[in-house]
Amino acid sequence: MKVVDEGDGTPVPGVVALFRGTARQGTLTGHGGEQALLFAVEAVSDGSGELRFPEQNFSSQPFFLNTNYENPSMLLLKPGYAPLVLTNQLRILPTLAEASVWEFHGKTIRMKRATESDLRRYADLTTLITDSVVKFDRACLWKRAPLTLVAADRMFPRAGQASSLRTLLMNEALLVQQGCGSPKAFFDRYLRP
Repeated sequence: MKVVDEGDGTPVPGVVALFRGTARQGTLTGHGGEQALLFAVEAVSDGSGELRFPEQNFSSQPFFLNTNYENPSMLLLKPGYAPLVLTNQLRILPTLAEASVWEFHGKTIRMKRATESDLRRYADLTTLITDSVVKFDRACLWKRAPLTLVAADRMFPRAGQASSLRTLLMNEALLVQQGCGSPKAFFDRYLRP
């Protein structure tokens, strides 16, 4: 994928992108059970605006029975630009094959310059997405998206509210106890100016 400025078409380097795939456990009603993160990987656009992700391998059956796949999505963050969320639109409830394909592969994506209104509108959505990798379990999924968590924290400083990154940092003892290590030590190099 290539990321360009919506206004003038110039490449946008330094865009942090979180690419993730999720699934839900099927229930007696067909959906709505526990959610699983199938994969989460991030990349940063280069000088020509190109984003490259390594191929992702994931368990096709994260639940014992009835796995309902969700369309993969991508969150694009860059200071000065409105956050952008891309999601496959092949089908509402995709098959495994459809959930394994990225519709935007090889396409040019246009990001628009952010207004104050854009930032207010996308703050909660961005937190919702970044919270999906902040699980308090032994998988330590938050280690897969450090650049995204830091970018979201810097783009959306919210007085009196914790970002996904701040939530991790506030739960240092729990994460160390679970074997994930210290989030403060892990993020130290990412938080330096």
